[in-house]
Amino acid sequence: MSDASYHRDYEPERVVATGVDSTLIRRLLHYMGPYKGMIAVSIVLLLFAKTVEVVVPIFIGRLSERILETSWDGSELATQTLKSIAVSGLWIVAMLTLGYLLDAINIALKHLVGQKALLTLRQKVFDTIQRMPIAFFDGQSVGRLMSRSIHDVDQINELYSEGIVPLLGNLLLLTGIFVGVCYLNWKVTVITLLIVPGLWWLTRRFRYYQRRCFEQIRAIISALNTFVQEQLSGISTIWGFGSHERERKQFEEINSDHYTANIETIRNFATFAAGIEFFHSLVLVMIFAGLVLVVPMQDGFQAGQFFTFSLYALMVFRPIADLAERYNVLQSAMASGQRVFDILDRESEDHETGLGLDGIESISFDAVWFAYQDENWILHGLNLQINKGDSLALVGMTGAGKTTIISLLLRFYDVQKGAIRVNGRDIRDYKLRDLRRQFSVVLQDPVLFSRSLADNIALGQTRETGLAEDVEAAVSYVGMDGVVAKYTDGLQHCIHGRGASLSAGERQLVSLARACAHAGSVYVLDEATSNIDSESEKRIRLAMQKIVGDRTSIVIAHRLSTVQHVKRIAVLHEGRLVEEGTHDGLLAQKGIYEKLYRLQFSNGH
Repeated sequence: MSDASYHRDYEPERVVATGVDSTLIRRLLHYMGPYKGMIAVSIVLLLFAKTVEVVVPIFIGRLSERILETSWDGSELATQTLKSIAVSGLWIVAMLTLGYLLDAINIALKHLVGQKALLTLRQKVFDTIQRMPIAFFDGQSVGRLMSRSIHDVDQINELYSEGIVPLLGNLLLLTGIFVGVCYLNWKVTVITLLIVPGLWWLTRRFRYYQRRCFEQIRAIISALNTFVQEQLSGISTIWGFGSHERERKQFEEINSDHYTANIETIRNFATFAAGIEFFHSLVLVMIFAGLVLVVPMQDGFQAGQFFTFSLYALMVFRPIADLAERYNVLQSAMASGQRVFDILDRESEDHETGLGLDGIESISFDAVWFAYQDENWILHGLNLQINKGDSLALVGMTGAGKTTIISLLLRFYDVQKGAIRVNGRDIRDYKLRDLRRQFSVVLQDPVLFSRSLADNIALGQTRETGLAEDVEAAVSYVGMDGVVAKYTDGLQHCIHGRGASLSAGERQLVSLARACAHAGSVYVLDEATSNIDSESEKRIRLAMQKIVGDRTSIVIAHRLSTVQHVKRIAVLHEGRLVEEGTHDGLLAQKGIYEKLYRLQFSNGH
């Protein structure tokens, strides 16, 4: 893949406004709905904690006034005052301790709620991706989908655990501080409010640029996930062609872009933090000037009020900075939330609506037209009949439409014209789940998972029907005993790397055993003997002949030597059924099949 293709992934997938999307926030908060009781308790604890936090500076200010006004001459009055101050100090310590305890409980509650909401959301994202039609995956990279279901969901967790309740806490603290300073001296409060326009401008600028930065970071992470996933999947090809140095440089470029984007967010936040510190120093000067200007000279300088105002000044900038940081979290969560809901809002397949299907008696293609894009037709008015017990082989040149027929049967795609009928009814009338369970599929490139051999064969859905009563019966039936015997733990041997430790023929035997264990009404064998050695092909061919037997089966093969035993062969050419009959009958016709057979025979196939 070229460098430019990855750079195109850096572009945001949708245009995002720089403000707060209230609809998106409501949708994200919906997942916290089941935990309203815990959230209510958290808010009550928060209210008490912030009330304590706001009241403490007033008590400290009054205490400081008493300390400064008391004459410490060793008199009885001074001794009594000292005791009173000590008691007041203990009360302040008790209040601070209570506030910290309430905060600790609140933090535990909010993180618990966040994790519960995250559990539900991540499960829904995974379930939705699983139910997407195959056409959806044609336009998506694995890395991008991994980014949606893992990284983006984790970013939303920041909103649940560090966003809403702390945001409310900071707003309550700011409100309490404003009430407190007005209570102390409303004139000084008015003077200090002169810094609000500057703070508003600084915060607005921070929000605008930080949102853009997070959009860029999310897009680059998606491209990075895609790149790494493709590199790891194709590592043998990369080393085989000696292109690892080129791939390393390409990763370096994407990684550098990720670094640059993150540095931009740090620079933006550093500017904001420095601005907050500047305004903090400025407000202390304004408080001092305000107290000097508004307090009558004969009353003297109010040191206690200055001390209280200074504490409030220290307190007020912490929630302001925290609010900006929470907004930072909010923007990141919204950017990730939009990507997650872009998945959740797509139309997924409905597996439960329709008629039940317990078995397949007949399949018919009635004037079927199909195209993957626009009107670039792959099938042109195809008519084909398959009855119970038939063994049908689909042959033809690459691009003739053989695999497309299987995809339509499994309803990975739906036809544009005509109809496919099962047992006389349109295939779309049946439950998708029931329909697909009727097919036991062996793919050209078997997909194996990092599980035991038994789990790969059963996939948790083994049905006791016919000759495949259990996994061991299926293994024996397809002649896979020799593969199992290689391992001391037998069928419980765990394979990794999509079965890299198995040969191509052994992987295909696992796939055949899986088809037998599931024992559907129709067996579909898609290029089951391609890309394997001649000895393995013989073993697989014998297994295929046993599987096909008198069962309804559809075999796709380029090697015509593998389909001579089937009852009927359908020859496709450019999406049309051009010949149909037995192997010997088609050879006698001297048509396309005979030419294909003669060509393969002359090439040693």
